[in-house]
Amino acid sequence: MLSLSRKKTKPPTNRLAQLGENKSVNEQFRIIRTNIEFVSMGQNNVYLITSSIPGEGKSTITSNIAMAFGQQNKRVLLIDGDMRRPTQDKLFRRLNNVGLSTLLANQHTLEEVIQPIEEYNIDFLPSGPVPPNPAELLSSTTLEKLLEECKQKYDLIFIDSPPLIDIADGPILASKVDGTFLIVRAYKTYKTEIQKSIQILEQSNSKVMGYILNDVKKQGQGKNYYVY
Repeated sequence: MLSLSRKKTKPPTNRLAQLGENKSVNEQFRIIRTNIEFVSMGQNNVYLITSSIPGEGKSTITSNIAMAFGQQNKRVLLIDGDMRRPTQDKLFRRLNNVGLSTLLANQHTLEEVIQPIEEYNIDFLPSGPVPPNPAELLSSTTLEKLLEECKQKYDLIFIDSPPLIDIADGPILASKVDGTFLIVRAYKTYKTEIQKSIQILEQSNSKVMGYILNDVKKQGQGKNYYVY
């Protein structure tokens, strides 16, 4: 189980812990970074970060993990793989007029849609405009070719995925990556939902690399102190 601590924050962009406002949070993300390095043993570099249901903190955690690796001067690519309800462009305040959807539809090249985020030393591939057929686009061989191309350019690739339950996109993405991390939100996610997510990942032949428990109230730290 990977863990970290954080404070509640206000506007969307403040959810990026690496802005330096909370040293404790930054340190905990560095611990997660170390744990990911340990479980991967340098053999994998494309990871899906997903959850069972919406609202478990998946997108915020994904962006902060990517930035934690960017601090190591790694070549990091963050992909917003949620073409139904994209979030990463809002967190980073970036344009989303082109991205993964237009790339998979063969309307653009990788170089045309990548957005460098220099302050965090990462590259960002937004989801692009919401397509009418996200599951079909993700099922195409174009995505596999894209990930192979990205592997040649980046040390690590993190994909922010839609939730697994009742949406086809997440399981499709899980079948195309080296490993998956499952976000679980305390007091929100039911045990049966976690079990169903694990079953979905197993059926997708996705290797479960670990779990991140989010928003656990830590005793004795006040009402605004939580841990991931």
